[in-house]
Amino acid sequence: MREVSVLNALFYNTAAFIGTGVGWYTAFYGLAFLPVGLLGPFSTYGWAAIITACFGVLLALIFSSLATVMPRSGGDYVFTSRFIPKAGPFLGWLEGFTLCFASLAVIAFEIPVVLRNLQIDGLIVWVGTGSSFFKSADNWFSQGGSITEWPGFIASLVVLLLVVIVVIQPTRRLHRIVTVLAAAGVAAALLMFFAGLPLISPSHLDANLPRYTGMTVAQIQKAADTYGVAGHGVSFVPSTLSIFVFLVLFNYIGFQYSAYIAGEVRGNIKRGIMIAVLGALSIGVLLNSVYIDLLSRRLGFKLQLGWSALFWSGSPKTPLGQPNAAPLLAAMSRPGGWILFLVINFFGGILPFVLIPVYINFMSRIVLAWGLDRQVPSWFCKINERVRAPLNAILTLVGISVVLVVLENFSFLPASVAPGGKLDLAGSAWFSGLCALLAWLMPGVNAIVAPYTRPDLLRSAPWRRWLPVMGAVWLAFGAIVYWYAGIDPIITAIKHLLKPGSSQSVLSYLNTSGVTFMLGVVVIAIIIYWIRDIQNRINGIDLSLLYKTVPPD
Repeated sequence: MREVSVLNALFYNTAAFIGTGVGWYTAFYGLAFLPVGLLGPFSTYGWAAIITACFGVLLALIFSSLATVMPRSGGDYVFTSRFIPKAGPFLGWLEGFTLCFASLAVIAFEIPVVLRNLQIDGLIVWVGTGSSFFKSADNWFSQGGSITEWPGFIASLVVLLLVVIVVIQPTRRLHRIVTVLAAAGVAAALLMFFAGLPLISPSHLDANLPRYTGMTVAQIQKAADTYGVAGHGVSFVPSTLSIFVFLVLFNYIGFQYSAYIAGEVRGNIKRGIMIAVLGALSIGVLLNSVYIDLLSRRLGFKLQLGWSALFWSGSPKTPLGQPNAAPLLAAMSRPGGWILFLVINFFGGILPFVLIPVYINFMSRIVLAWGLDRQVPSWFCKINERVRAPLNAILTLVGISVVLVVLENFSFLPASVAPGGKLDLAGSAWFSGLCALLAWLMPGVNAIVAPYTRPDLLRSAPWRRWLPVMGAVWLAFGAIVYWYAGIDPIITAIKHLLKPGSSQSVLSYLNTSGVTFMLGVVVIAIIIYWIRDIQNRINGIDLSLLYKTVPPD
């Protein structure tokens, strides 16, 4: 049933990629621990965001074209399984399976972000009022200064309970909720840009910082040099820039997800998907370049580099134990404007929350497509009449999210697998990026081969003649990024670790970098595919004809 409007699809995509909210973008400067400099109006990260968006336009056009001829839920899994001969069903399954685990890792990343944003709300109130109760906001939901153990676990479960309440709503109501909440988050970003930015006083921030954090600007800036994140100019060398593009892709992933619910978008599919995807991409590039770089210059660029490096390194010297959230620093510069910055941070902080039900919703549509193709038991794709969605798939995904929450808060993993035996934010980000490899690359492959393997379907596709060209350019871009940001660093590190006297084993490196987890996910996917293939053959089900047809609406 097509119940999603173009506006709903736009804010669905927006909610899916903003994630960390309008306050955390400056914190991503230091995540790669590489030099970040300035060239013209933009930083290294800002230029990476702009370049990625330029290529992202091609991805938007590819999805719009393919979804026009095959407007079904399931996204690129459906395209890959139908457009690539013989290996398509397996590659589509592997692409969808790894994308789901990449998305689950994003959920694991966002839940602590939701809680940290509430802590930052409290700290903003403390800055403005001096209340001793809110001064200890960084200890909410935490133990020993970290969101972990039972306090963190219980708070995370409350977040997931609220997510369940949202995600099990009937489709039309769900999208209304997502649209309103995502619009509120975008409005918070606009409020910060047009009202908050002019109020920020760099000189007042420098003077007030020691009173609120116990550290001077110079001390925090020194961390930028210590951790090697202070750069001079911008390097466009692929081996360096690709790392930042990789981070941008982590922040952008989701801008195309309305294509995964194309079977529910009403009206002109080509126009609807293109407006939703390009609209969300436009918001993404503005937030990750113009917004972040103007804010960081106003708040002190090197100050942002040092603070973000301290946060991602897990340093006990991290000011207030929090990331360099722009509304918090802005409140320190103008304590009298704390109500404005509290409103901005609170409504901006809604975005990481609303991302979670959106991710669960879109993953359930992939599972639905699997079930229709007999890749998973039909129980997973059974449509609940009240929700008008695959409720069993939704609850299964929530259950997996609970498992990840457990692994984030309790030391159940070996220290060789995760530092301290727990999943962490940075580890979740890199694992998600690695697992999303096929999800980023396969649309390019599909655009190249579809006009030749399925000319019957692609005959009326928009930009049909240009699809192979757009696919080749996008595939080349993605391959370069993943080679320099993912594959080559892993190979280089392994070669270094194989030398005598290395302080870390190769296995330990693969475990802590997320590579072992990713390979484990791939192996599990292959085993499940193999088992289902055998079961279907035993039951006398020939799937070869199924993949030559368009899935049912």
